[in-house]
Amino acid sequence: MILNLTELSSEPLHSQISRQLRARILSGAVPEGSELPPVHTFARSQRVSAISVQRAFEDLAAEGLLHLAPDGAASIAKVSGERRRDLAQQRLLETLREQEFSVKELELARDIQCRLLPPPEVSGSGWRVVARNEPARFVAGDFYDVLRPGDGSIGVVVADVAGKGIGPSLLMASVKAVLPYIAVERDVRETLAELNRRLRHELGRREFVALCLARYKPSTGRLEVGNAGLPDPYLLRSGARVEAVEVPGERLPLGLRDEVAYGSAVLTLEPGDRVLLLSDGLPEAEHEDGGPLGYERFEARLARQDEPSADAWLEGLLECLRQETSTMQQDDWTALLLERTEQEPLR
Repeated sequence: MILNLTELSSEPLHSQISRQLRARILSGAVPEGSELPPVHTFARSQRVSAISVQRAFEDLAAEGLLHLAPDGAASIAKVSGERRRDLAQQRLLETLREQEFSVKELELARDIQCRLLPPPEVSGSGWRVVARNEPARFVAGDFYDVLRPGDGSIGVVVADVAGKGIGPSLLMASVKAVLPYIAVERDVRETLAELNRRLRHELGRREFVALCLARYKPSTGRLEVGNAGLPDPYLLRSGARVEAVEVPGERLPLGLRDEVAYGSAVLTLEPGDRVLLLSDGLPEAEHEDGGPLGYERFEARLARQDEPSADAWLEGLLECLRQETSTMQQDDWTALLLERTEQEPLR
C-alpha cells in the first residue's frame, strides 16, 4: 500500500496518513479484517517516521476504524454501513468547513490587496488617471500605481509578477511598497535599473516582475516611458491612428539579471491625448474562437473606442474584450489610462 505523502504540505504527516487510510477504509478498498503492516514496517515503506504512523493509527482507532492489539498490530475494524455513511458525512462537513475558511481567507486577502491599490480614478491639474485591475483568481499578481515624487511630476506604473495566486500577490505588495522610495530621486531609467538590482537578490530562480513605468510632467506635457518586459504602451490621439510606444534599449523583466541597461522613450502629450499602459493578460486573452485575441485585434479594439470620458473609454474597452474572450479568465487584466487635461490656471 503506497500513500501519497509529502513533507512540503502544510498538513502534518500523521494527518495525511490517517486521511488517506480513512478514505480507503470507508470506500472498501481496504477490506475489514485485513492486517496492516506493523508501525515501523509501515513507516519504512512510506519513508516517514514511526511516530507519524503511530499517531495516525491511534486516530483511526479512536474513530472505530482500526483495532490496535497490545503488541502493536493493527487490523481494519468491522464498520456497519450506517457508521460508514456517518463518518463519510462527518468528513465531508469538515472538508466543507475547511474550504469555507480558506475562501474567507482569500476574500480577506483580496480585500486587503484592493485597498493597497489607488482609487480607480485619480486626477489633478493637467492630468487624469483611470485604471482597472481584474484578477484571474481571488488575488492578483498584477498591480498599478500612481506616484507623486514631489517635483510636480506624476508617475504611473503597471506591473505583472510572474505566476498567480497568493505568492505573486505578496511579492506584488512588496514591489509596490518599495517603488515610490526608489523613484523619488531617480528618472525612469535609473528607477528600473535600481529596482532590478534589488529584486535580483530577493527573488527566487523562476520569479521576475514585468513592469512599465511612465513619468509625466503636467506643466509641459512631457512623458518619459520605460518598459521592463510588458507590452508596448499605446498613444491615443484624437483623430489619429493608435500608436505603440516602443522603448529602445534592453527590456528584460526585473530580477532576471544583475545589470540591465534600460532605455526610455520621450514624447509630448497635447490636451486630450491619452496613453494606455497594460499587462499582457489583455491582448493575450483567449478569444472565443479558441486562440489568443492577439495584438492586431487588440489594437483594432483600441481604435474603435471613442467615448469622450477616460473612464467610459476604458470601461468600454474592457467590456468589448469581455464579450469577445473566454468567460474563464486565464490571466490578470490590468490597464491604466493617463490623459492630459487642460492645466488649471493659478489663483
